[in-house]
Parts: sequence; structure tokens; C-alpha cells
Amino acid sequence: MPPISSDALVLRSYKLGETSKVVVLLTRERGKVRAVAKGARGRRNRYHSALEPLSEVRVGLYGRQGAELYRLGECELLRSAFPAGARGLDEAMALSYFAELLDAFSLEGEAEDAVYRLALAIVAAVEEGSPVTALARYLEAWLLRLNGLYPSLDRCASCPRGLPAGSLEYHAGAHGFVCSECGPASGPALTAGTGSYLRRIFGHAPSAVGAAGEDESASLESFHRDLIRRHLERDLRSHRVLRDVARGVRGVQGTPQLDERERDSLPRERKTLP
Repeated sequence: MPPISSDALVLRSYKLGETSKVVVLLTRERGKVRAVAKGARGRRNRYHSALEPLSEVRVGLYGRQGAELYRLGECELLRSAFPAGARGLDEAMALSYFAELLDAFSLEGEAEDAVYRLALAIVAAVEEGSPVTALARYLEAWLLRLNGLYPSLDRCASCPRGLPAGSLEYHAGAHGFVCSECGPASGPALTAGTGSYLRRIFGHAPSAVGAAGEDESASLESFHRDLIRRHLERDLRSHRVLRDVARGVRGVQGTPQLDERERDSLPRERKTLP
């Protein structure tokens, strides 16, 4: 038996030597870990399509507990992400963004069952046909909240007062939304409609939230991006791609222009773009 046996989600992989890969896994029991998948490249790829981003697998990991790099042994595909990504280019690009977002927020060696269940629900919602732009805002909001980074929608960040109904005024100095008595806020301001949509996000499963209006989605995208950048101290690479897809930015043949790393992050069956 391997020292660690766990269900896991594949977050990403990168080349190692001539025939191997390093695979980044979000495991249910151990959190994020990295493992060498020997023979994962070339004609005799022993793992076939099991290492595609956001596929759920059952893995055996060998090595000293707490090691920075394990050796991947058994890898049983439990649920492929390909049916979700195969719904269209938008869905394939969204899965790439979701995998990068989960990778950025997951801690090495710390199990987070809530994050794992959230990721599974998001992939299932993509496969069911939920709007990927709405799912992006959903995943961003919940990852920020689970990491203690999302401001309260009900209490002023600067005093004990509750926030009034209506728009939400964010103040960077207080790291949250503030009431009129504690203003003026530095911004941004989220409309009452955006606040209502956020409450739907935090009160429903991803497949039940539905799409936001264009203005609400745009304001949440900008707000979340600022919170994520402040936390990570960098921008996410695939955020630009998903944003371009959502806004209908197309290349000369009707598809977004991807760099080499972004192409590599797509499910294998989607890498040849029309």
C-alpha cells in the first residue's frame, strides 16, 4: 500500500525530463501536493487522460510524509473534466482559469474539504451548462470567503453598525464595506443589485445561482480581481483569457489568442483550436 492514498483533483502539470511530468494535485486528505508522474509523456503514457486539469482521480503517492515532491503511483480516473470542457471553448477556457485559481489559493499540505467540495460542484455545474462567467464569480467569492478575505455584507468594517439596505461602499483602509457614518469610502461601490447577487452566491449551490446582469458581473469581476491581486500580490495568467472570452474578444479566426502556456492548460482534446 502507498503511504498516501487519496481522492484528488488535478490542478496542473509541467514537463520533467524527457518522459515525465510534475503533477500538482488537490487531495482530499492532504491538501495540495506535488508528485512526479514517471512515464506520463510520450507514446507509452501510463496515465493516459487521467492527468487533465480538474479531472478527479484516486491516487497513490509514495515518499516520506511531508515531502516536497512525492512519486505518483496508481492513478485511477474517477471523473474526467473533458465532458465539461467539451461543451465549448468558453467552458474549456473557464476550467483553465478555475484550476489556476484553485492552485493559487490552496495551501501545500493542508487539507481543506470545503475547497475540495467547492471545486467538484463547480466542475459539475460547468458540465450541466451553467454560465461560466457566473461560475467564475462564484468560485472567486467563495475562495476569498473561505480564506477570510471577503468583507461582510451585513456589518460595517469600521464600527458595530449593520449595513443599510442598498449599495455597498467599500473602503480599502477598513478592508471592508462601511456605513455612511464611517464614510466617505474609497470605493468601489457595488450596486444594490450586485449585493443581492452576492447573497445568492453565498446562499445557493453554484448550479442554482444563475447568471448575473452584465453590469453586476462586470463590477464583481473588477472587485474580485482587486481582492485577489492584493492577496496574491500578482495577477492570474488565465484571468485575462477568461475575461477576453466573456467580452467576445476574438482573434483573426474567431478565437481568443493564446500563448503556449495557456494552450497547454487546456484539456488535451481541446488544444487544436478551429
